Amino acid sequence: MVPEALLLDFDGTLVDWFAALESGVEVAAEHFAREHGLDPREVARRTLAFEAEVFEAHVDGWCLGDVGAFELHSAVWRRAHEEFGVEARSTDALAHVHWQAELAAMRAYDDVAQLLRATAAHGIRTALVTNGPGPVQRAKLDRVGLTDAFDAVLVSAEVGSAKPDARIFHAALAELGVAPENAWHVGDTLAFDIAGARAAGVGAVWLNRGGLERGAHEAEPHHEIAALHELTALFARAA
Repeated sequence: MVPEALLLDFDGTLVDWFAALESGVEVAAEHFAREHGLDPREVARRTLAFEAEVFEAHVDGWCLGDVGAFELHSAVWRRAHEEFGVEARSTDALAHVHWQAELAAMRAYDDVAQLLRATAAHGIRTALVTNGPGPVQRAKLDRVGLTDAFDAVLVSAEVGSAKPDARIFHAALAELGVAPENAWHVGDTLAFDIAGARAAGVGAVWLNRGGLERGAHEAEPHHEIAALHELTALFARAA
């Protein structure tokens, strides 16, 4: 059966967040390197290597809105001062440069517009379900022109629940007026999107753009696709 509703992750599913992150780090690294007489390419390389670790240390605050882009990027550049053994100075300017460059580089994947046309053609209602601070996620939505693209937008910090908690999925379904068994969720992470969708009783579609291998103990999707346009084939088979 074609789903009545499609819940969609944002970062890594609809937008290339990692390319934008790289751009933000590279621009801020030039400022940092110039100030301290370092190689900007080396600064960017090493900063990207530990950025995920810094994010993980702040992920709960990020999802519930206690940590925003400015606070997160400030933490990244405080860590960079430690990594390069240079005098710790204010990270305010670096955090600002980093965020502005990251936001400017944010792009929707080429297959997003086709997916939205397909859902409209099939009469499928859509909801964005994303983890992060409200101002950050909504600024990114505005940047890529998707603010008004969905029937509902649920941001974890605004809802008070973050994936993989089933409550944010159920909140989205309540806004759409659709039962869990009549909805699919599409996302790029097994731990947050697929595990969360299954916990909520929603069809779980893993968008695996990079051809990753699923570990034996990781959440198992109902469907796996390599690009969003493959959903149209799933709709056709489910009809």
